Amino acid sequence: MVAITKDAGAFVTTRRHHNTVSVMDLPRQWAKRYVLRQKLATMDSHLLRDIGWDVYEAHQESVKPFWKA
Repeated sequence: MVAITKDAGAFVTTRRHHNTVSVMDLPRQWAKRYVLRQKLATMDSHLLRDIGWDVYEAHQESVKPFWKA
């Protein structure tokens, strides 16, 4: 189980030397983002408040495509 917080690594692209990302890391990162954004989309305001999000922020994050950090 992954804890969903604003600092969750799924929302930040892992960067390597000189802003390059390993081709092998991208699908894993995208899948992680997709799952976390789907979970955010289904949470009610009470749960979102518990993890430090508000409804507006969660909505903005959940509608982003999986490839955008």
